[in-house]
Amino acid sequence: MLFSLLLLGGCDDSWSWHQKLTVTVETPSGPKSASSVMKASLEDRDGPFALPEARGAFFELQGEAVVLEVLPGKYLFALLKDMPRPYGLFFPGEAPVDIAPKFERMSKPATATLTRSDYPLLVAFTDINDPKTVKKVDPDDLEDFFGQGTSLSSITLSITRERVTKGKVENVLPWLNEYYDKMLDSNRFETIYAINRFANSLSAGNFDTEKN
Repeated sequence: MLFSLLLLGGCDDSWSWHQKLTVTVETPSGPKSASSVMKASLEDRDGPFALPEARGAFFELQGEAVVLEVLPGKYLFALLKDMPRPYGLFFPGEAPVDIAPKFERMSKPATATLTRSDYPLLVAFTDINDPKTVKKVDPDDLEDFFGQGTSLSSITLSITRERVTKGKVENVLPWLNEYYDKMLDSNRFETIYAINRFANSLSAGNFDTEKN
C-alpha cells in the first residue's frame, strides 16, 4: 500500500507541443525567410514525495536551429541557445503549468512577433567549413557581417501542428556530428581560459539537439 502511494505521489504532469521559429531578413534581392519546427515540453515535478531540489517546472526543447541563407554561401543561424519561453508571449501573467495544457490542446496555429529582448542567439561563420570561425551577429546590425542592404525584419514564434524539421542544419554544417562531445573551438569543456571564448561557449547541441 505504501509503495502504491509513493508511486502515485511521485507522478509528474507533463505536456508537449510543437513550436515554429521563423526568421525574416531584408536583403538586396528582397526579403528572405527560413523556419524551424521544434518539439517543446514542460514537466511539472511537484509531487508530495519529490525531493525539494528536484521540484519545479522543467522546460525542454528538441529540434534544430533556424538556418537562413541570407546571401549565396552566407548563412544566419538562430540558435536554440537563449530561445525564449513561449508562455508570456501568448498568455501573459499566467503560470507555465497552466499554459502548457493550452498549447498541447491548441488546434489552430497562433503566432507572436518577438521583441528585441526575446531574440535567440544569432550567429554566422566567416568560414562555413570551420567551426572556430563562428561569430555573434548583432540583430540590429546585420550589415556588419552580411553587407549593405541586409537587415533583420522580424522573428516570430508560432504554436503549430507542423512536423518537427530535421536535417536542414546538418546539410549546411556537415561537420556538426563531430562536436556533440566538445565545443566549437575543439576544447572538451567550456572554460574562461579559452583563447576563442565565443567558439568555446557553443557546441553542436546549440544547433541541433539530435545527433544524426
